Amino acid sequence: GAECSEETEYALNLGNNLISYTLSDCGSIEEVLPDDVEECVYAIAGEGVAALNTDSGWVGSLTALCPNEGYWFVNQCDDIEFRFNETTSLARSVSLKESPYPYYQSSQQAFYFIQSIENIKVGDWILAYNGDKVIGARQWQGAIVDVPAMGNDGSDITNGYMEENSTPQFKLLKN
Repeated sequence: GAECSEETEYALNLGNNLISYTLSDCGSIEEVLPDDVEECVYAIAGEGVAALNTDSGWVGSLTALCPNEGYWFVNQCDDIEFRFNETTSLARSVSLKESPYPYYQSSQQAFYFIQSIENIKVGDWILAYNGDKVIGARQWQGAIVDVPAMGNDGSDITNGYMEENSTPQFKLLKN
């Protein structure tokens, strides 16, 4: 593909849009999205991470957009055009703790945002299953968390993962 400029203008259609991030430094979602665009973006998903735009701000494991990464933006407004704002602070993507029950990344993925679970404590794990197969996991940090659920993308490593119109089961692994 052609190299993108930091001045790249993006056009987001209503619904899902796959775009790149062209700035040279990571930037927090709040910082790099123009305010009028931020109010239109319902959610952003990357590889195994996601963020949901709530009345309280962005929640989930995706906290920053970084160079050389692609993201799915869910636009809930009519078509919009924008450029990313230059970063003024140092932002880093959150380094997530590796799951005690590994699973494979899939191009077919969904995220379930969980606000609370009875008797959960910081450090506990929420595991997503399809039958007896772990298809996602996230460690509880005390606030709304996004739990990935990987789907079958046709490869051998995702055989037995979620299929269209199926629902994962969630289990709590106490620390």
